Amino acid sequence: MDYHEPVLLNEVLENLKIEQGKKYIDCTLGDGGHTIEILKKGGIVLGIEVSEEALARAKKRIIELKLSDNFVGALGNFKNIKEIAEQNGFSKVDGILFDLGYSSYELDDGGFGLSFLKDEPLDMRLDKTLGVTAADLLNMLPEDQIARIISGYSDEKMARKFARAIVSSRSLKKIQTTKELADLLRSETSPGYEHGRIHPATRTFQALRIAVNDEVANLEKALPQAARLLLPGGRMLVISFQSLEDTIAKQFGRSARPKVLEVTKKPLIPTDEEIRENSRSRSAKLRIFECA
Repeated sequence: MDYHEPVLLNEVLENLKIEQGKKYIDCTLGDGGHTIEILKKGGIVLGIEVSEEALARAKKRIIELKLSDNFVGALGNFKNIKEIAEQNGFSKVDGILFDLGYSSYELDDGGFGLSFLKDEPLDMRLDKTLGVTAADLLNMLPEDQIARIISGYSDEKMARKFARAIVSSRSLKKIQTTKELADLLRSETSPGYEHGRIHPATRTFQALRIAVNDEVANLEKALPQAARLLLPGGRMLVISFQSLEDTIAKQFGRSARPKVLEVTKKPLIPTDEEIRENSRSRSAKLRIFECA
């Protein structure tokens, strides 16, 4: 079975300062790549995962590697990190990790409709208890609101044009699949869109993922809760993949109570070697905070 390659793994392990028998929280367990390496170094890990399927995959992998004795898996959203941590005996910890990217499984094989590279229902909900899908948003919201979502969550310059095309298209037939949306957005752009660097649907899909899963609000709720779980000297690491999330993390570090200090002036980024080996790491930024 193929598993997601954890991003900035060496940097995460070095900066979490893992010690035998100390407790850590992985707020975005995914396939367990970061957690497994923390467990190998003797850490005790609470892994939080919003997707039931992903949690089951990670648990199975950790059991097969005979690392399950020091692992606790919890199904839930990291916006509730304080409650989840306290319920599982992790009310005070030495390290917390947020990896805000999507795993390869979620993008490629999970059937979530997160990627325009596969033709799937336009869902995008990682948590299936959420009521509204991406298709619901596109087929129900007025043009202005669709444009605000696309622009606000991705800085897409063609947000207004894309929103107008979506509303026009849905008047004839509801937009229901990732391919339908991707093809529509491509048809609205010239071959020179972004000088060919990215697909015309890239930023719109990003914006819809953020909107459907309420990612901005969840992160804003989670960071102060996480800081209060840290022991003095404990560290919180945030890996982001787009500017809005990175800005939230940076601003949090400047205003957090209890006080957390950013360890490095600038975020760490992947090496050229890592980007060559894992192209999905190219936009990753790692911010490191320490509890005063």
